[in-house]
Amino acid sequence: MTIKTKLQKLFIFYSIAGCLIFTMISTQGCSASRNFPNNTVQVVVSIDQKITLEGQPVQIADLASKLKSIGATPNTIIRVLIHKNTSTEMMKDISRSLASGGYRKMVFTQPKQAEVFSKEPSNK
Repeated sequence: MTIKTKLQKLFIFYSIAGCLIFTMISTQGCSASRNFPNNTVQVVVSIDQKITLEGQPVQIADLASKLKSIGATPNTIIRVLIHKNTSTEMMKDISRSLASGGYRKMVFTQPKQAEVFSKEPSNK
C-alpha cells in the first residue's frame, strides 16, 4: 500500500468520523418539542403581579408543568423578569414552583430602564 493510498483512507476515515461527531452533537436535545434561544425561557411578572410564560398567562402552581409541556428541560435556564414592586413572597413562590419541577437554573432580573439626563444651557 502506497503512502498516497494510506492518506486517502485516513482522509475518508476522518471525514466519516467528523460527520458522525457533528451529527451526534447537533442532534442532542432533539427530544424537546421546541428549541429555545440560548437554552433560555422567559417568565414575566407584570407590574400588576400577573405571570406569563413565553407570552401566555400562567398560574404559579402550573408553571413547572407548562414549562415541561413546551419542551423545557432541567438544563433550560429560566429567566424571570420582575419589576421592583414584585414581592419577595411571590419570588419565593415562583422559585418553589420551578424547583418542584426540577428546574434549578433560574435567574431573576429587572427590566432595563433608560435614564435620560439633560444639561441646562448655561447663561453666560
